Amino acid sequence: MEANKVNKIIDADVHPWINGDIKGLLPYLGKSMQKVFDCRLTLPDHPLRPPLEKSTSIRLDAKPPGGGAGGSDPIYMREVLLNRYNIEHAILTSVQAGKIVVYPNPIEAAALARAFNDYFLNEWLTIDSRYKLAMCIAVHDPLKAAEEIRRIGHEKGVVAVFMPLFNILMGNSYYYPIYEAAEELGLPILIHPTGTEGGFSTSVSMAGGVPSSYIERHTDFPQIAYGNLVSMVFEGVFVRFPKLKVLAAEFGYSWVPSVMWRMDQNWRNFRKEVPWLEKEPSKYLLDHVRFTSQPVEEPEKGKYLMQIFEMMHAEKTLIFSTDYPHWDNDFPDNTFTTLPEPVRQRIFYDNAAELFNLNKLEITR
Repeated sequence: MEANKVNKIIDADVHPWINGDIKGLLPYLGKSMQKVFDCRLTLPDHPLRPPLEKSTSIRLDAKPPGGGAGGSDPIYMREVLLNRYNIEHAILTSVQAGKIVVYPNPIEAAALARAFNDYFLNEWLTIDSRYKLAMCIAVHDPLKAAEEIRRIGHEKGVVAVFMPLFNILMGNSYYYPIYEAAEELGLPILIHPTGTEGGFSTSVSMAGGVPSSYIERHTDFPQIAYGNLVSMVFEGVFVRFPKLKVLAAEFGYSWVPSVMWRMDQNWRNFRKEVPWLEKEPSKYLLDHVRFTSQPVEEPEKGKYLMQIFEMMHAEKTLIFSTDYPHWDNDFPDNTFTTLPEPVRQRIFYDNAAELFNLNKLEITR
């Protein structure tokens, strides 16, 4: 096998789009909710947009020939992503759906989450079995979110629960109904930036305050995952839910060794505060949390990246993702090309297959 080729690839972070925002969802909303959103058909967006043409995060060459936004045509995406790069499974995470976190009304947010899920089940997963869905939930009401997980979590092609983040750290017992349902159905929790961070009272905050530019906001993404994962570990989420898995998508990973060391050092000094932890905090992180490869870190020297991989046990914790169709996406033919074949195969396929139970799905579904 060539150094820059792998036999099978799972793309853990692909972003479909619905033309017209809520207008495109209307057929999947009940009549009462159609009336509620009749004059509110545009999803809220962050004012700090990328300083790119048309202020969009979607690459212009992703626009389908028939029109519409990049990422809105499952057939076109099949050709330019799945077929071109030999993608065996593509995990669909709708950043568009993640924007429901800004709605203060839990009933509206839950209705939109349900509509997004039904849309992708019907309009995408029926097009190609390689598409898999990270179903979206509204965290405003954890019990309702758990109901939604149990409603469609068993459906063919649903492989994860996308949890847009609130201003409540993930270790809080507030989320226990969600974790219980996800663990019950064997679905990992997926967290991902929603484009609303620091811009709305209900969306997750950046540490220290509100960024004043896109470059600040984009650079600060890792701190969101850092704080929430530390919360999950020390609050004992993985002790209470021993089968629960988490994927931190598009938050980077060069910071992972540092957070493991810092957690372990503090645990040695202050472990009496968290008597429920039965082993070093880093062990919980390594056993329960995975990270996507995009955006690929770009240190001054390539050997530094290899050192980070060794320190974070990338052969176990890192999962390949393109982030297609975003402007900074990474394609498999030019990503981690110098890694040894066994390690690259773990990152490009095996780790994701294990996390999303894809080998098991092919047998049982």
